[in-house]
Amino acid sequence: MKDIKIRLISAALVALIFVGCKPTEKNYKAAYDSALAKREQAAAEQMRPASGLLSDDGPTMRVIEGDTIFVTRERIRLDNGERPSGQWAVAVALFKMDTNAKAIAADLREVWPDASNVKGVQGHHYAVISTVETLDSARNAIRIFNDANPYWNYIGLPGAPVVIRY
Repeated sequence: MKDIKIRLISAALVALIFVGCKPTEKNYKAAYDSALAKREQAAAEQMRPASGLLSDDGPTMRVIEGDTIFVTRERIRLDNGERPSGQWAVAVALFKMDTNAKAIAADLREVWPDASNVKGVQGHHYAVISTVETLDSARNAIRIFNDANPYWNYIGLPGAPVVIRY
């Protein structure tokens, strides 16, 4: 008899636990809304320009007259060791090996006569479409390049051209 009472009480407790933890549409919606808010906050933080401590290991995002461009600072040199003309270079690919940058630059020269490959002092090898005097000229070169090459794969870069101040 005692064994039957223990079984009945155990069964009743198990039934209460399952009924008490029943998920509802309200609970699902609250969890979904919470996850969505966290995702939107994370996305907003990733797109927000850096403030406070700045990172020196990658390009920073700048907004110029409504256009978002990535800008970095690095000393770069041509193959002959000379500094390129201008003050800004528009890079469309980044490699660890110079042969890759040379190959991309050679392909780009068919459409972009000023295209070249340059080496950064940090060991980066860039395929550059143009070197220009002003940041605004670099922004215009990016617009023209993006219009002509909408599906370009910006190898080694943050999914967009990077303007290098040298």
